[in-house]
Amino acid sequence: MPNKSSDKKLKLQLKEINKKLEEAVKFPQANPHYVVQVSSEGEILFANKASENSIFSKLDSLRDRNKIIDFLKTMKAALEGDGRPISKTLIFEGCVYNATFVPFSEEGYVIIYGVDITESQKEIENLARFPEENPHSVIRINDEGTVIFANAPAKKQILLELNCGVGRKVPKALQKTINECLKSNRYIDIDHTLGERIYACTFVPIKEHSYVNIYGVDITEKINAQNEAEKTNQELIQAEKMASLGVVISGIAHEIRNPLQVIMALSESIVDDDDLPRIQGDAHEIVEASKRISEIVNDLSTHARDARTTGNSSINLNDIADKSMEISKHTRNLSSIEVVKQYTDEAVVIGSSSELTQVITNFVNNAVDAMNDEGKLLLITKRSENKCSISVKDNGSGMDEDTQKKIFDPFFTTKEPGKGTGLGLHVVRKIIEKHKAKLEVKSKLGEGTTFTIIFPTDKKKSN
Repeated sequence: MPNKSSDKKLKLQLKEINKKLEEAVKFPQANPHYVVQVSSEGEILFANKASENSIFSKLDSLRDRNKIIDFLKTMKAALEGDGRPISKTLIFEGCVYNATFVPFSEEGYVIIYGVDITESQKEIENLARFPEENPHSVIRINDEGTVIFANAPAKKQILLELNCGVGRKVPKALQKTINECLKSNRYIDIDHTLGERIYACTFVPIKEHSYVNIYGVDITEKINAQNEAEKTNQELIQAEKMASLGVVISGIAHEIRNPLQVIMALSESIVDDDDLPRIQGDAHEIVEASKRISEIVNDLSTHARDARTTGNSSINLNDIADKSMEISKHTRNLSSIEVVKQYTDEAVVIGSSSELTQVITNFVNNAVDAMNDEGKLLLITKRSENKCSISVKDNGSGMDEDTQKKIFDPFFTTKEPGKGTGLGLHVVRKIIEKHKAKLEVKSKLGEGTTFTIIFPTDKKKSN
């Protein structure tokens, strides 16, 4: 039977998990560059500390209205595009910024990441006229593959790794790109990994003179930063997953306590009882209580194993829905919830079982909370020729349009203090984006909410 010591230990573990979770999501605010969230109407929704005193958080103060129009046009193009970020160089009040517009079309806002490149831009413009003084690699290679010029950085970096020099021929793989560049008479951008460094190389054809200029920039640190950002994103997902596991453990500890008390009471009764039929009845109750404990422990073991599992595989969305319900029953009161399962056959997609279980469990828990532990919950899977979907639908309190626009923002929650971090749906969106899937939310105040994930499928591969 759990004692006060084990309960105290469990609470400390949960507290530590929540602390790690909070630490994992501080990176946007700590970013030294500008991070701004702007609504489709041009309203500043969020600005990190770095951008508070920058032009990014004071667009209305721009004297040149054409700059604002151009800025809003870029936002509109990002929101109405195919979902890909748009990178653009912006010039505000004599300063040059490299800005990336990341659209969130369904939520109706854009997150803009800005970097002040004024000084580096001036330096590049000056040094571009003097290849020998350029801190980046500049190489000229003729149509026969012979290096006819290389500045000092190129000799120390790219050519050194290629074991090549001025007057010598380049490797065949590089010669192939040079031939393609001269033939098409177009720029070619390629990232080359040489040794432990990564170079972004631009091949510029000079067809009238039958040679190609190669401009190489070491982007190793940039790639490492991107990888670090992805790692941080994965840590955030894992932290939320472990926090979820902690809540499940707390619920299971409470569930185990009841059958344990039954076993203890009946065991003590048997010791002093000489009535064989009654002893047999008590023993039967002990066996049933023990089986219940075994089922609870098996549920915990399965959830813990899934939480540790990484990587993609072929998974059935019907199984994901069933597994999510098994997890939710340990953290939510489902006794007054009518669960309706409308499953299709072969609702199979490629993805991470643990991460998608995390997503659907989040939807189920939110649905139960919205219904105040009483209502109708529908789990629906569908499949067509080129897509597969899973929906969680409730008839709870629903959401107004303003709330729907904010539910995926970090730290936004409609729950009481202490009952939600506001990170669940933020992490959910990250997982869905990682799976190249689409998320649809339909909600009406007072009528309920439906979350639907739509996965693209390849018919040939699934066959």
